[in-house]
Parts: sequence; C-alpha cells; structure tokens
Amino acid sequence: MPARTIASSGLGLVDRFAGGAIIAAMAAMVVVVSLQVLLRYAFNTSLDWAEDIARLLFVWSIFLAIPLGVKQGSHIAIELLTSRLPPPARTFLVRVMALGCAALMALVCYQSALLTVQQWDEFMPTLNVTAALFMMPVAFGAAHSALHFTALALSGAPPKMQVAAE
Repeated sequence: MPARTIASSGLGLVDRFAGGAIIAAMAAMVVVVSLQVLLRYAFNTSLDWAEDIARLLFVWSIFLAIPLGVKQGSHIAIELLTSRLPPPARTFLVRVMALGCAALMALVCYQSALLTVQQWDEFMPTLNVTAALFMMPVAFGAAHSALHFTALALSGAPPKMQVAAE
C-alpha cells in the first residue's frame, strides 16, 4: 500500500474521531447549559461548575472543527487574483500557500503545547482540573490543520469552496 494512501486513510481516521468528539462535546454542552437554566429558573439554584464546563466544551468543539473546515475548503477565501491565473500558476500558488499555512499551524501547535505545559499546574476555579485543558485543543486543532494543509500542498488541488446561501 503506498505511503500516500496510508497517510490519507490515517488522516481520515483522525477526521472521523474529531467529528465524533465535536458531536459529543456539543451534546454535552447543550445538556449542561440546559440543566443549568432549568436549575436556575425552576429551582432557584445552580451548578458552580456548569459555566466552566460549557466554556471548555465550546473551546474543544471549535478547535477540533477548524481542521475539518480546512479539509472541506469552507473557510473564507478571497479568489479575486487566483481565479484569473492559468491552472499551472494556480496549482503552484495553492501548494505554496498550503505549505505556508502548514508551517504556521505547526508553529501554533508548538507554542500552544508550550503554554499547555506552563499552565499544567494552574487549576480552574470551580473544578479540580488543570486550566491547560483550554490550550490542549489549540495544539490538537493546529496539528490536525497542519496535516490537512500538508495534504493540500501535496495534492495541489484545493477543495471546492462551499458558497453560503444568501
């Protein structure tokens, strides 16, 4: 089996895992926030940890979703110049920009991993867990995005842009 096929299937597996984690995080966030609203308005009480958990789940879901947007080409793009270039120049530009984005995501991953280590001894105010849990999804999302940008640089073919309905 060629290395590119193995890498592609491995990246697909990471994508599926991220998609499942996003669904689980969003579902848990909805449950926690709904329970908090119910307790506050129906029983005049609240959960001390609900806001921290909801914020943590939101951060995880957002940073795990960014690479999936990269894969689908659903992030904002300005094609004023590139759409007018001949196909070989467009492919070259896609590869160069994807390599630059992969390098930037690798740097973000590295820096957020350093911040995760630095924050490991800090704890969240209402939970007995490390505050570094807020930086971990940044590192994971950046690493995952770097893999997608690297795959884009190797293929040279950008994904079809998704146009939002107005």
